[in-house]
Amino acid sequence: MRQDLGTKQKEDQLTSAIFSTLAFFSLYDLPITSKRLHELLLDYQAGLDEVETALTVLALDNKIYQAGNLYSLKPWKAEELRARQEEIANKWQKIDTFYNWLAVLPFVRQISVINSLALGTADADSDIDFFVITKPTRLYFVRSVIIVLFRLLGVYKTRQKIKDKFCFGFFVSEDNLKFEELQIKPADPYFMFWLCNLRPIFGGQQYWTLMQDNSWLLNRFPNFKPMIRLASAKELGILIKSTKLFLEIILFIPAFFAESILRRIHINHTFKLAENNTVTSTTVANAKMLKLHASDIRRSLAAEHAKILSQYNGH
Repeated sequence: MRQDLGTKQKEDQLTSAIFSTLAFFSLYDLPITSKRLHELLLDYQAGLDEVETALTVLALDNKIYQAGNLYSLKPWKAEELRARQEEIANKWQKIDTFYNWLAVLPFVRQISVINSLALGTADADSDIDFFVITKPTRLYFVRSVIIVLFRLLGVYKTRQKIKDKFCFGFFVSEDNLKFEELQIKPADPYFMFWLCNLRPIFGGQQYWTLMQDNSWLLNRFPNFKPMIRLASAKELGILIKSTKLFLEIILFIPAFFAESILRRIHINHTFKLAENNTVTSTTVANAKMLKLHASDIRRSLAAEHAKILSQYNGH
């Protein structure tokens, strides 16, 4: 009898974890595969076979929706999903087109794709967001180079041009990678899923350091394997490495003297913008981090996530 109660408790915990993960993606009307659900199972460790068995039972009981190997808390339109996947593929193709320009950037140690493209929620009108790790004391020099270079290339996001444009809204120094305090209280499901879904395009070593410095994330997602994310990261070729090194050598002195000046300019400009001085803003701008987040909707997402979960209490 005690064993039966223990088994029932584990089944309930697994079901709750499945609902919690599916609830997050339902905020974006996005079904996910059993493999991805297993990887991003929130607050519960289980094998893939256990998760797939539980999903089958839930689908048969009409508690979740299933089509092939896709699962969701609510039905979705297959044609819209296909269109979204095509847009995502096109955006990744654009990243490949400009990959060498991204990879050769001096003093940049790692770049990851983030936000809608990394989560799989991008649509035709979405931009392409990047997270950049820089060498210490080079953050604002790097940002200045990026603004000039990608404006010249015609792919830098502006207020008027958003679709398929490159947006660099999160820079951090490689000696400032502990992000736990960036979470909002009391719950921040978006930030946790956001961090798990980073897609590094180069800089695997720095990505691994980021994950180690945020080991709390692995406690929340015990099935998550950061090494799997490195599949999207390319090894820099000899020519790229040589060019990058050459640029860093010739720019060492200019960058050294320019950084403090550029830091003041960028930070002052950031907080002169009205959008970064509103109650919805969680923008951070200091020597080791620039996180542009004028309209932070994480609280409303957390509330909506909790609301969806409350509907499934008791299953």
